[in-house]
Amino acid sequence: MKQFVWKVLAAAAAAVALTGVTVGLASGTTPETANRPAMEQFHPVVREAAANTRGLAVEYTVYRPADLDEIHGRLPVVVIGNGACRHLGNNELLATEMLVAAHGFVVVAVGAVDQPANGENGTPRPEVITDGITWAERENDRKGSDLRNRLDLNRVAVAGHSCGGLEALVAGADPRVKSVASLNSGFFADGRYGYGRAELAKLHTPALFLDGGPSDVAHENSLANYDLATVPAVRATNPGAGHSGFWYGLRDGQVDAAMREEAVAVLVNWLDFTLNGNPVVRGYFLGSCTLCATPGWEVATKNFPVR
Repeated sequence: MKQFVWKVLAAAAAAVALTGVTVGLASGTTPETANRPAMEQFHPVVREAAANTRGLAVEYTVYRPADLDEIHGRLPVVVIGNGACRHLGNNELLATEMLVAAHGFVVVAVGAVDQPANGENGTPRPEVITDGITWAERENDRKGSDLRNRLDLNRVAVAGHSCGGLEALVAGADPRVKSVASLNSGFFADGRYGYGRAELAKLHTPALFLDGGPSDVAHENSLANYDLATVPAVRATNPGAGHSGFWYGLRDGQVDAAMREEAVAVLVNWLDFTLNGNPVVRGYFLGSCTLCATPGWEVATKNFPVR
């Protein structure tokens, strides 16, 4: 199995080399620290090909903490789809997926681990997301798997960028899903690509709608989808990002690694809030709303219980 292991400082160096992001120091998760925000935890990461994918829609790449013995309890799972509905490789979000895993999640990314960058342009196939959940279920039971009995299948999120976000929103109807993140995405009013906004009524979990403002081609869809959602939802907008700035570290078209850092923080805090139920992170989006006070960000929320 092709495998890459980043040790603590190597992980930081790799993140800088790949993305310009500066990441923090490592900290093992223990029973005493398990309730700390995920953003305050950092683990070396393994990137590897998903084993045992026979009969599934696509191949997958897995990102996970390298030393599972340092983790207290089972790990939540996040299945992520790619922009342009690319189903062969997943290098677009490689750095983001690595960093999410470093904060204590198992990321199952659509696409093979060694597929080179290409201009693939697909159409939505939500089964690539739901089959990622099925893979996690298999792996949690498979004898010989490093992840055997290490995954918490009651804490599963689906996410996707652009066309991959459409896949994630459709997959969000799956009863196994507990959280959804639409990244620069949203259903079109005319139902193009075969899925209309009526799909939003099938969501049954909290949903995040993240977009890059008016210059983001998905901005209007993201706003409209948030407005139509009947589940607890957050809309987070940063007009400096455009359609891809969150993932390539661009602000107003110029290189700015902080933009990627901010987007990763939003995604990790969302997962920590909705999958881990972390009460501290709730305030990142609601109440005092730390994100609301971050320069450049616009935040709206609805349908969350009042506390």
